[in-house]
Amino acid sequence: MNTDLLMQNGKKGYLYRILFMLLVPMAQGIYFFLNLTTTQAYDITIFLDKFIPFNEWFIIPYVFWYVYTFGALLVLALTDYKTYYRLLFSIVTGMLVCFVIYYIFPTTVPRPHVPGTNPLQKMVLSIYGNDKPYNCFPSIHMLDTLLITLFVFKHNKHLWIKAASAVICVSIYLSTWFVKQHSILDAVASTILAVILFFVFENQHVIKKLVSLRELLFFQKRVKELSE
Repeated sequence: MNTDLLMQNGKKGYLYRILFMLLVPMAQGIYFFLNLTTTQAYDITIFLDKFIPFNEWFIIPYVFWYVYTFGALLVLALTDYKTYYRLLFSIVTGMLVCFVIYYIFPTTVPRPHVPGTNPLQKMVLSIYGNDKPYNCFPSIHMLDTLLITLFVFKHNKHLWIKAASAVICVSIYLSTWFVKQHSILDAVASTILAVILFFVFENQHVIKKLVSLRELLFFQKRVKELSE
């Protein structure tokens, strides 16, 4: 692949950038493996978590996270490739960091009994059925959401988009608590990790290193092609 296409506009450039989004579901495969193989975990909920009641209405912003994450990446892939790559690689790096923590320190959040008497409760039960209550610290939901919001605040000039991003970020944070998928400490860890990753991938030295690595890999490929 000509790496210059990853930065060009036009159908090929857009297609290659969008294909890079597959890194996220590929990485997510590691999560499902860990989720299925974990049998024991630590409950790190604290007294504050007991004051947060279960509320099925928050399953709406919880599920909306999927649309928001890939929607934000798609828009950036088409409009701002520099911010797109920074956000994408910060998300993937954050996921990999989370997976290491999940393997070393698996955690759990106690789930309430949900009767499933209405469509929203059935959606919650569907999430519960496909996602065992393990590997919660940090929360990838919160991590990705905050990363998107930080990059929006840094690189987008429209106030209404920043406001909408902030509202979505808060609603998704709350949703993970009210549907009992995550705890207060999960949020603390996710926030710290997101802020660290944001500053790392906004650092010009790091960006130059990534660009140099891209150019080196492409140069080596070209040398190999010419020698054949």
